[in-house]
Amino acid sequence: MHRLPLVLCVLALLGSGVSAVLFFRIGNSKQILEQRLADSTARAGKLDADLAAANERAGSLTARTAQLDAELAAARGRLDTARTELAAAETRSAQLGRDLGQTRAVLAFYESTAAALSGEVAALQKDLAESRASNASPEAVAAYKGAIAELERQLATARNGAAAPATAGASTAVFASRAGRATVLTVGPEGAFVVLNFGAARGAQLGHRLTISQGPNVVATVQISDLRENFSVAQVLPETLRGVLQKGDSALLIRTP
Repeated sequence: MHRLPLVLCVLALLGSGVSAVLFFRIGNSKQILEQRLADSTARAGKLDADLAAANERAGSLTARTAQLDAELAAARGRLDTARTELAAAETRSAQLGRDLGQTRAVLAFYESTAAALSGEVAALQKDLAESRASNASPEAVAAYKGAIAELERQLATARNGAAAPATAGASTAVFASRAGRATVLTVGPEGAFVVLNFGAARGAQLGHRLTISQGPNVVATVQISDLRENFSVAQVLPETLRGVLQKGDSALLIRTP
C-alpha cells in the first residue's frame, strides 16, 4: 500500500516532464510557424509590389505600342503619298521628255527651214545681180526685190520660232522663173520620202514630180503626195533611186509640156 503513492508520484513527475517537453516543443514550433508566416507575408507583399510594377510597365508598353502603331500608319500614309507623287513625277518626266523630243524636232525643222530660206535669199540675190547685169526689165528686178524681202521676212519669222507664212505674189512669180528649185529639208526612214521647202505658196501641186540631185548627179525622182503652204512631202519613186538621199540635196521641178 505504501508503494502506490510512490508510483503515482513517479507517474505524476513523468507526466509533468512529458508535458514540459511537449510545451517547449509546441512553443518552438509556434515560433517557427510565426516566422514562416512573417516571411510568407513579406514575400507576398514583395510579389504584390512586383505585380503592380509589372502592370504599370505593361500599361506603358501598351501605350507605346499604340503610339508606334499610329506612327507606322502615318509613315505608311506618307509612303503612299510619296509613291503617288513619284508616279506623277515620272508621268510628268515622260511627258516632258516627249515634249522635249517634239520641241527638238520642231526646232530642227525651223533650223532647216531657216537654212533653206537663207539659201533661197542668196540664190535670189545672185539671180537679181545677174538680171541687173543682163539689163532685165524693171518689173523683173522689182519682183526679185519683193521676193527677197518676203523670204527675209519668212526667215526672221522662222528664226523667232514661228511658222513661216508666205503669200503668193511677186515671190511666186520669181520662184516660177527659177524653174521650181527646192531643197530637201528632211529624209524619211529608209529614204521612203523627203520633205521639201516647196509648198503651195510657190506653186507646188499634188502629183508634181521633182528630181533630187547631189551636185551634178541625179539620185532620185520624187512625187508630191502631201501639200502644205510652205512645204510638201514627196514619195521617192523606188525605181529611180540611185544613191542615198541626204538633207540639203537640191530638187528641181520636172516641167511637163
